[in-house]
This record gives sequence, structure tokens and C-alpha cells, in this order.
Amino acid sequence: MVYAAVLAGGSGLRMGGDMPKQFLHVADRPIIIRSIDAFLESGSVDKVFVAVSADYVCYTKELIAKHIGETDISVVVGGKNRNETLLNVLHSIENINDDDVILTHDAVRPFIDKRIIDENIAAAREYGACNTVVPAVDTILRSTDGKFIESVPVRSEIFHAQTPQSFSVKKLLSLYEKLTDDKMESFTDACSVFLSAGERVFLVNGDRNNIKLTYPEDMERAENIIKCKEEKE
Repeated sequence: MVYAAVLAGGSGLRMGGDMPKQFLHVADRPIIIRSIDAFLESGSVDKVFVAVSADYVCYTKELIAKHIGETDISVVVGGKNRNETLLNVLHSIENINDDDVILTHDAVRPFIDKRIIDENIAAAREYGACNTVVPAVDTILRSTDGKFIESVPVRSEIFHAQTPQSFSVKKLLSLYEKLTDDKMESFTDACSVFLSAGERVFLVNGDRNNIKLTYPEDMERAENIIKCKEEKE
């Protein structure tokens, strides 16, 4: 089985406004619905989970019913952090098999495409873990005090992480269940959990349009991406 976990538990404070950013509309459609649709329309995913804060479970179900209709999507209550949220999703999966994989995706990256989804599935099955990335185009500077440059990493060795991050379900669950609460809080994502256990994480080529909608100006770019896609169709 191939599962997708659309993670939508964030508050979205950097976007401004009262509504978390994943529920804002782009071209008259909620961002979270666009992200869910990408997995449904790919034809490569058997089951979609959507993880949201407890306050938005009912609202999310209403949005799915309105924009997608009757479909086998499970809405899961998120945890205190990303890792706890993903663990809640894993615990919602029944009858886990050796070849099951899960694609974990930011709800506010609505422009994921079938090519990236399919390559994540293949890489997760072959390597057990993968992360979608794009090469860095700017020089990256390192500074621990925020005042002076301490080092300049080699740009050809630097990548910007996107999502999906995809994994063997059994392996991911096994690693999560070994974590202490402190580790669950300190690791920023599931790839960090794999790396800390000495596991390799394969790189899948992402796309410059697979943007994370974080700030108000990102919404304008999202509108332009949708417009360009519609013109090509």
C-alpha cells in the first residue's frame, strides 16, 4: 500500500490573519484541498491521511466533503509537533506490510506533481527513506551568532529540502517508537530521525514550483503558477 500524509497542523502565523494558512484560498480553492487533490489525482496513492489540530478536524472534514466529496480520506488529530503528528498518522494505519510506504507532505505545498510522487514511492521502496530537494542556487552562509560569517559551505553540496519526505512505514514506525519525548521534540522532521539512527536518506529531485506558501507574497506567486498551468491546458 502507498499512503500519503498531508500534514496541516501548523498555525500559519507568518501569513497573517486569523485562519491558518493551509485553509486560505488560492484561485477560489483552499490550499489544503489542492494538496490533497494532488495525491488523489496522481493515481499512485491508495490512502490519504490529513493531520490537523483538534480545533480544525470538523472544519477540514467539511472542506473535503464540499470540494472533493465522498472519498476514503481519514482526518487525524495532530500532535504537539511534526513528529508526534506523523506518529499519530502511523498509528492510524491498520495491517502494515513490509512493502508499505508513506509520503509525508506539507499541506501548504499545493503544487506537488505526479513525477515527484512516483519517484518518492520508488525511492522509499528501494532505500527506505527519501527527501525531495532542489539544488541551492544562492551561496549559503553559516553564522551561529547572526553577526559574523563563520563558514561558507560548498554550494554544489547544498540542497533545499522540500516535501514529500517518504519512508518505509514499518521502518519509520520502528524508529519513532524508540524515540524519547525530548528527541521527538528536538528533531525537526522524520529524515532527521533516520539520519540519527545511521540510516541513509536518498535525494529525489524536486521542482522550483513546489513552493511552500508561508508569507503573503507567496500567495501571488501561487496564483501565477495556477494561471500558467491553466494557460498550458
